[in-house]
Amino acid sequence: MTTLTQAQLKARLEGSKTIEEDGHGLKVAELADGSFLKLFRRKRLLSSALWAPPSVRFARNAERLIALGIPAPVTLELILVPELELNGLRYEPVAGVTLRNHWRELNPEQLEEQLFKFGTFLGRVHQSGIYFRSLHLGNVLSMPDGQYALIDVSDMKIFSRPLSAWQRARNVQHLLRYQEDATWLANEHQATLLRGYAQSAGPSAAAQLAQAFARHRQRVS
Repeated sequence: MTTLTQAQLKARLEGSKTIEEDGHGLKVAELADGSFLKLFRRKRLLSSALWAPPSVRFARNAERLIALGIPAPVTLELILVPELELNGLRYEPVAGVTLRNHWRELNPEQLEEQLFKFGTFLGRVHQSGIYFRSLHLGNVLSMPDGQYALIDVSDMKIFSRPLSAWQRARNVQHLLRYQEDATWLANEHQATLLRGYAQSAGPSAAAQLAQAFARHRQRVS
């Protein structure tokens, strides 16, 4: 863990490009050397971030994903900025484009192929015991070699067994939070997605996922 002063952090950010920010300030920046810096702010006085910093969770989860054969950012350095109550990490970004942006450019036939492929990937994720609370199409990248990668992985649990039916259903709710994602996944191409899911997770798990999609449609209708 590298401890920085506020001045040292500012120096690190010289020549950087802001990738993401919110009302509290910078969240992600691309540094001059091409690496990315992600910062986490402690939002409450008493918080789990005191003993389990999100940056450490991010690094550990990414390492475990890579060990499972799922591409994820490679951590280069963990960072602490006590003056600003910040923790963070510098990492090597994954080359690729988010599925949400990638799918917008596809014709219907290509999109069908991608939905089947994503269903297979999602089934593999769930069978590997990965419960990714921040799962949505902006946090899955399509890489140049055709693989899918997961990013922004601090909010995740990885179990030693496949996810339960309840966990799969709950994860679907995370996946469908964005209307555009839900249109693709739960409405227009659900059957294709489920065929892909069944290929890697089995027909029974795919049937459970179909029930979760049906409950989602009932809630939003």
